Amino acid sequence: MKKRLITLIHQKLAGLFANYGIEDFGFIDVQVPPDKANGDFSLNAAMKLAKAAKCAPQKLAAEMVTALAAEKDWFDRVEVAGPGFINLYLANNVVEESFNDLATRNELVEKASAGGEVTVVDYSSVNIAKQMHVGHLRSTIIGDVLARVVEELGNPVIRQNHLGDWGLPMAMVIWKAGPEIAAIEGRNGDLVSELTLARLEELYKSVSAECKENPATAAACADCLVRLQNGDSQMLDLWHKIVRISMTEVYRIYRLLDVKLLEENECGESFYRDMLAETVAEIGKSGKMVESQGAQCVFLDEFKGKDGSPLPVIVQKSDGAFNYGTFDLAALRYRTAKLGAQRIVYVTDARQALHFKQIFAVARATGILAQADVKLEHVPFGSILGEDNKPLKTRSGENVKLAELLDEAIERAYQVVNEKNPGLSEERKKEVARIVGIGAVKYADLSQNRNNDYVFSFDRMLALNGNTAPYLQYAHARICSIFRKAGLDIDQYAAAVVISQAEERDLIMKLMDFNQAVIAVAAELRPHILCNYLYELASCFSSFYDKCPVISCEDEKVKASRLMISNFTRRTLAKGLELLGISAPREM
Repeated sequence: MKKRLITLIHQKLAGLFANYGIEDFGFIDVQVPPDKANGDFSLNAAMKLAKAAKCAPQKLAAEMVTALAAEKDWFDRVEVAGPGFINLYLANNVVEESFNDLATRNELVEKASAGGEVTVVDYSSVNIAKQMHVGHLRSTIIGDVLARVVEELGNPVIRQNHLGDWGLPMAMVIWKAGPEIAAIEGRNGDLVSELTLARLEELYKSVSAECKENPATAAACADCLVRLQNGDSQMLDLWHKIVRISMTEVYRIYRLLDVKLLEENECGESFYRDMLAETVAEIGKSGKMVESQGAQCVFLDEFKGKDGSPLPVIVQKSDGAFNYGTFDLAALRYRTAKLGAQRIVYVTDARQALHFKQIFAVARATGILAQADVKLEHVPFGSILGEDNKPLKTRSGENVKLAELLDEAIERAYQVVNEKNPGLSEERKKEVARIVGIGAVKYADLSQNRNNDYVFSFDRMLALNGNTAPYLQYAHARICSIFRKAGLDIDQYAAAVVISQAEERDLIMKLMDFNQAVIAVAAELRPHILCNYLYELASCFSSFYDKCPVISCEDEKVKASRLMISNFTRRTLAKGLELLGISAPREM
């Protein structure tokens, strides 16, 4: 409807603008006012064009209102507000027509034209031989939502899981775990069940401590690293087994979180190991690389130390080794040249903001990107805090294991489900508890402005009221129960919509904002925009349901319309939750 409205406005105002000598007005857009009392849409073009028209904004706005108000089929009224805003109040028949057209479509989100924009989304980025902890939650689920949303809009999305699977930490684990792997295989044991990820993490912590205390251990690990980097078959075999043991547990958690990362999306440091020297050579060809204290560096004017001196971006260390930055630069070359990326999105915590700013700047300055106009975007996020407003930790001061946190969420959700709906079968209670518990954890995170830290609270996130996943899931389930009580097939139901009360109209207008909310998430890379929309939609439905009887409505035409509005609300809630990676149960 918004596109049709903008087209109409352009057509109806073209003559008026021509009289003022204004030819460029294609930028004119309409906005949804925060207060619905100010219209369905507002227009601030008069203030933007007043200078070109050489007249007061209110005078130009008054003439625009006269031209638009003549469209009686479109507007109930059009009026000037304040210094030159124009408030547009749509006629009910336009709202009904637009909504009925939208309701007949299979897709709730309008797809991008011309095949969309090839987008790489780099997220989760787990480390091998380390259990996922609460710090991995934000990157994993924020990245997953952004990938889903960008993909839903018709853009080809390539998911990338940049594993920490190479270098000295891996060599240390190989050295320590090698004997255990040999022992298990020697008696034909099952590696995955006997040498768990938790055990691998214990071994890593142990060898890390040993290396600090014992030079011989450090030397042995260094030797493993050299053999690994030189392609030693024994080292590579152990490396591969350790990676797969680790990722088996990681994928279990991904499935629990309903995160769309697969083995084919793994593209860790090891993948780029043979591209590092070539990447540095390409940087050298640009003439931007210089030697500083034995290291190969790029100095850019925009990066300076506190004393104003140039700050180096090191691409190769003085001992010839490569660092994290080199891996990321190699990844940028690969993703633009081989994957054809037109947009690359990195989802990491805010502490890496400077790192990515430098990497992006070096990549552009040295010309190593296959597509010079590729969009490079870092999506930073804050920390998860405990009730003490400090980073969430266990009592012993360690990071909270993500698996343990999710298990507790499911247990707490089961208690809520058992209390609210004891009549469900035990199997169904457990299923709903999983859906609600996992959804609550994810939504509590996603509903925050990602730049902010937030306090983790099971009680708040599992509440059935307020801006929570259970509130949205319950709204969805309640609509499903309406159709069950009416004996109607919710998946096949369709009817024409007519507006008979203000609450119906308010809900319809909110439903038609869904596409714009999804577009905004993809553009701004902020999942909380969609969360806020869904909460407002569920609240709007609650007002509608309180004031507009559905099943008990005596007017059959109005009843059918209200059922249709309810069903479309259900569809929208379900699609919105799906884009957030959250299930929408039909009963709770």
